[in-house]
Amino acid sequence: MNARGPWPYLLAGTLAGLAAGVVLFLWPGPLATAAGAPAPLPKLFQAPSYSLVNQLGQPVRSSAFAGKVRVVVTMDPYCTTLCPLTASKVLNLERVLRRRHLARQVQFVAFDIDKATGPKDLRAFLNQEGVDPNASWLAYLTGPADQVRSVVHDGYHSSYYSVSNAQAEKLAPSTFQARMSNGVAQKANAPFAVMHQSPLFVVDTRGWVRAAYGDASTAPTAEVVDQVARLAGR
Repeated sequence: MNARGPWPYLLAGTLAGLAAGVVLFLWPGPLATAAGAPAPLPKLFQAPSYSLVNQLGQPVRSSAFAGKVRVVVTMDPYCTTLCPLTASKVLNLERVLRRRHLARQVQFVAFDIDKATGPKDLRAFLNQEGVDPNASWLAYLTGPADQVRSVVHDGYHSSYYSVSNAQAEKLAPSTFQARMSNGVAQKANAPFAVMHQSPLFVVDTRGWVRAAYGDASTAPTAEVVDQVARLAGR
């Protein structure tokens, strides 16, 4: 029988356990990574390339935004339902990203889906919705209708189509009546309306769409900001 009893073995086991704990604390290793790291964002599809003009009438190519995370939306300056809400969401996201010191790594891009409008209307709409038209963080892009459709409808898979005001009133009477409160639209007195989706896409620095929301206005701000931060390497 061992006269020393079990205490030396208990002490040795305790010291070994403490040493193992210190090692795991200082080196997270695979266990911590598996438990705490979020799953990678999926690659949904490659964002389309384009050559359009912005709200200032300046030519803009998609390649100009390479290396930046992009938050992409669509807006019709003659719309008063979804589009003003989208503009408000964009403005709020930019402010949050600026507070998170991520603004320089992000480019907001909006596509004009109304074939009757141009840079002047885009500036007026942005100004009306509280967004500085001269702000470099937002590129509100327009151009020939077929080129815009190629980008938005074919590239981003976002549907939109024009109908007469009479048709719009039958399809969505509340929407048609509400649009008259838009000062830009009221001044233009357009003979048709654009029926459209209002999505939001998060695009990574290499042009892959990594997240998509069907309604930009209801996209969770904290989630979008987190996605942008992850794609920006933060």
